[in-house]
Amino acid sequence: MQAIDTHCHVSHTIKKGLPLEKMLKHCQEEKVIAFIDSPVYLDEYKQAIKNHQEHPKEIFVTLGIPPARYHELPIEEYLELMRKYAKTEDIVGIGEVGLDYYWVKKEPLRQKQHEIFQQFIELANGLKLPITIHSRDAEAKAVEILEENARTTVVMHSFAGTVETAQKCVENQFYISIPTAVTNRKKHRRVARTVPLELLVVETDSPYLSPLKNRRLNEPANVTYAVKEIAKLKDLSEEEVYEQTTKNAIEIFKLPI
Repeated sequence: MQAIDTHCHVSHTIKKGLPLEKMLKHCQEEKVIAFIDSPVYLDEYKQAIKNHQEHPKEIFVTLGIPPARYHELPIEEYLELMRKYAKTEDIVGIGEVGLDYYWVKKEPLRQKQHEIFQQFIELANGLKLPITIHSRDAEAKAVEILEENARTTVVMHSFAGTVETAQKCVENQFYISIPTAVTNRKKHRRVARTVPLELLVVETDSPYLSPLKNRRLNEPANVTYAVKEIAKLKDLSEEEVYEQTTKNAIEIFKLPI
């Protein structure tokens, strides 16, 4: 049984004290065959690409930007680097991008988020790359914008929206990524029960969203906790969940595994 972590932050995990080589070793021990690193700042991009080039079968990359900081960051530079690395086939997707209403409360800044989000959707459409969506406290609006604009594969990262919004995602064939925090967070558990396995992938969002209450540092090897919890919640075999979520990840991101 093999798993793939579809969303993590390698540079943040390293800063928290876990070296890359240990991350890879732990993944090997847990049969996590690959993980997708999602750097969100320009100064993280180059190292993420280098890690992929040095470990082309284990580490893949999507390039993103934190939506809560759209108004502070050089959007054109982000777009340009995403185009550059897509052209050299060093990335497998765009993201995380999207909306963040948790940190951004002012309506003018939220409207700005909507406009910039659409630029990233158009970029992913044009590049024919999947797009990974951050939608904290803005799930319904993010889905509305995606319905109108997305013409590529959509993955809702660490999705914690309502059952109704989750069903909207299902209707649109958007994939839902269930994080390791499904072990202890009701919102994620509710979503995992609601969405069919055919539209699920798993992630750690490491170093965040640890599945263990007494251990704050998360890592890609822990993605197996999400797989096992989904199996319990859906009354399925672990083998079935491993197989389908891994198959989904490979197909979405066209991973050469």
